[in-house]
Amino acid sequence: MKPSLGACLFVALAAALLAQPPFDPTELLAKARDRIVARAKRLPDYVCVQTVDREYFNRRQGQHPPHSCALIFALNRNHPQDLPLRSTDRLRLELKVSQGMEIGTWAGASQFSSRSVFELIGGGAYGTGALGTFLGDIFETGRATYSFIGQGMAGAIKLATYGYRVPAESSHYQVKTGSGWTPIAFQGAFWIDSDSLDLRRLTVDANEMPPKAGVCEAVTTVEYRNVRVGTGEFLLPVRSSMRMVNADATETQTTAVYSGCREYVGESTIHFDQAPTGGEAQAAAPPPAPLPAGVSLALALTAPIDTDTAAAGDIVTAKVLRPAWNRSLKEILAPAGAVVQGRIVAMQHWLNWPRHFTIAIRLDKLEARGVARPLYARCPAAAGQAPLTAYFTFGTKENRYVVPAGFQMNWITVAPPADEKK
Repeated sequence: MKPSLGACLFVALAAALLAQPPFDPTELLAKARDRIVARAKRLPDYVCVQTVDREYFNRRQGQHPPHSCALIFALNRNHPQDLPLRSTDRLRLELKVSQGMEIGTWAGASQFSSRSVFELIGGGAYGTGALGTFLGDIFETGRATYSFIGQGMAGAIKLATYGYRVPAESSHYQVKTGSGWTPIAFQGAFWIDSDSLDLRRLTVDANEMPPKAGVCEAVTTVEYRNVRVGTGEFLLPVRSSMRMVNADATETQTTAVYSGCREYVGESTIHFDQAPTGGEAQAAAPPPAPLPAGVSLALALTAPIDTDTAAAGDIVTAKVLRPAWNRSLKEILAPAGAVVQGRIVAMQHWLNWPRHFTIAIRLDKLEARGVARPLYARCPAAAGQAPLTAYFTFGTKENRYVVPAGFQMNWITVAPPADEKK
């Protein structure tokens, strides 16, 4: 009897499958680790823009503060995703990564300072590590332990899943306690593309928090893709999320999106090879002095602020509406039309009654007659928690508010803070 075409195809397929080498999860992990570490070592210093959206949840209605994290975990298992949303906010930062370490500043800032990201943003849940520290601890130190979980498909991509654990003694995952920063152990899982050996996804579960941290657990998920940086393609995060469970049963959900990643080449410096005519080098002109204290500035925004897209870290500009005078010298310090530049330092939406948006602004500099000078000012009509920051409140029942171009503000200049005086 002649075999059918279907039977022949089945036999050929079975033979091909039998000819393939058996899947070895240990060998696949070893190759993937080598690839991840080698690419990380070739990765140049780089910068990415990070946009962070945070949601703050109250504990459940009628719920008293639990006595332990174990009770909170039990409540979360029995009543998932039913916490009332209290408020949201948004940040936009620029992160520089060098040798796996992250340094942050506001997006668009002219340089990176020595201040930590946590000092810059002024509070709220925030985590670092997605851009480098996690990968170093998991794949480079040689201290992590692994376990193979299984294989699966994500569309057309075949993924191998592994569990891991990093002990506290080799961990760079640190949490803030009353006495400083404390390294802790963490664990989780990662997904490897079985064909390309690329890391696709990573989870980081930190649930062994010190009692004084005020946090029960922080679970981070990072999605990775190949991104061009400089002349090569490297594995970088495109999105991360962190769910933080606090010891008072409140929670925070943080989502970060990474964009505009590029090689960092440092601040450029201009050198002049030819000395000025006159035989001797001329002394550099001193920087322009800030406006004296007590000068009134009537300002109007030059562009709207849309709460759907605006974030702390965004630059705002305004124009001077009326000339600002030095009365004693009868001198115009800031003519009408001069440009003032500042920055949003908080962008918050409060959902408890009365619903409102809070936008905090700090002024940075004044540009007039082609000269830019530092600007230190306060806004008496706006509530402020810091001397140089004005908090503007906009009440609305909607989930979006647009502060129109032309919105007017009255500021008064003040003396520079002691730590910024030359």
